[in-house]
Amino acid sequence: MKKFIALFLALGLSLALAACGNSDVSTGSEGNSSEKKDESKEDSKEKPKDDGSKTVDASKNSTEAVGMKVSLGEMKVAADKISVGINLENTTGDALNFYPDQGQAVVGDMQLEANLFMTSGEIGGEVQGGVKQDGVIEFLAPEGKEIDVASIKEVKLLFGDVTTADFMKTKAVEFTVPVK
Repeated sequence: MKKFIALFLALGLSLALAACGNSDVSTGSEGNSSEKKDESKEDSKEKPKDDGSKTVDASKNSTEAVGMKVSLGEMKVAADKISVGINLENTTGDALNFYPDQGQAVVGDMQLEANLFMTSGEIGGEVQGGVKQDGVIEFLAPEGKEIDVASIKEVKLLFGDVTTADFMKTKAVEFTVPVK
């Protein structure tokens, strides 16, 4: 009986954690299942939501660091968190190390930490040569604080360093995304 209860609790916990992933933010990837296919693309860069959040098209933000191409998709700013769609492509033949799901977002005078357990998709770690990854990273507001969505002008995203396997080359990946 104890094994049955433990199994039931483990299954419930895994389902609860799986439900934490954000499915309403697009990574901008062609094969992204969270992207709404039937929604027509509008010229506006952000869409106000009924829940007070803002969704910003950040897909024009991309960079290359030590052979890792990093591109953003959509970014949703809500009172309790910021969700960021991200795409990675290792354009080299060697493994690169990158951990964007351990980064930070800065909004005004508030720093938000990425929640490693709420990240959806396969993002970062030791990325082998030629591999593409995409997912959504969740940056949670500090406990007891809320993001004033209406007053946000920009979000600074600090994803950390891309490093070669031999640790001889490294480059930081940072974006500043305007929010209007």
